[in-house]
Amino acid sequence: MYWKDYGHEHAEFLYHTPGSWEQEQSVWVVRGGQSVTKPGYQAGPRRMDCYSLHLVTEGRLILREAEREIQLLGGDLFCKFKGRSYTYHRDPHCKRLTLSWLAFDGPGAESLLGSSGITPSVPYLRGRIGAALQSALTELFQLIRNTPGSDSLPYALEMQSLLLKFFASLNRTTLEKQPAPSTMEWVRQSIRYIELHAAEGLSVEQLAALTGMNRNYFSTAFAEQVGLSPLQYISKVRMDKAAELLDSTAASVTEIAYSLGYGNPFAFSRAFAKYAGMPPSAYRKRGPNKQ
Repeated sequence: MYWKDYGHEHAEFLYHTPGSWEQEQSVWVVRGGQSVTKPGYQAGPRRMDCYSLHLVTEGRLILREAEREIQLLGGDLFCKFKGRSYTYHRDPHCKRLTLSWLAFDGPGAESLLGSSGITPSVPYLRGRIGAALQSALTELFQLIRNTPGSDSLPYALEMQSLLLKFFASLNRTTLEKQPAPSTMEWVRQSIRYIELHAAEGLSVEQLAALTGMNRNYFSTAFAEQVGLSPLQYISKVRMDKAAELLDSTAASVTEIAYSLGYGNPFAFSRAFAKYAGMPPSAYRKRGPNKQ
């Protein structure tokens, strides 16, 4: 590690220059680091040219932004948003304050922060620094140390992978802290999942597991909200897609059957005839958009 004494802290500063491929992505690393502060430590005021996520790994820190003052403890984290000015300092009653930080930029940066609950109006999260998040940051820092200044694609891919792993860990801890979703939220999620995966042998057990419910309760609650059982809705999605393919493509009945996850065209034809009141071939001959 390349630690130095900067007077008010012992710190390691790590710098990364994103290559052309990285800057085509939605987010990329700019710099990072870690420090052990000394009494009287203060940073800022400083206006940010990118986004900088700071982890308070130990101690107490006072963050000032605009006209507000926020006290953060070990395990908390905060973000300095692009274009905004911040000042923060070590609590004078704190015996030890240690920090880690990761600065990044890109058109998708603010959206990624927002997905974890960090916004300009609430730029911090409490108690979110866990082992997975710290491990992802450690791996990312190690990559920067070992390959300084590299513009190779393998290095850029690994850097991007570790950055996304860091955000995945941050979002995972956010989900663990969130209350259970409301009925309409999990119903919408289930419907979206069915629409994406109905042709892939989707089962009610899989859907129930996604919502954390047992199969019977899920089926009853879904039917109450949607008006169809999960199996009926899965079948409806498949049949609607079949009708669309019959109307808008020249795909054969056999191809459509296999594309929608049926084991053979006969099973598909029986299911479609029950749904549409006519077999697939007759449905196609009637012409598109005709009843």
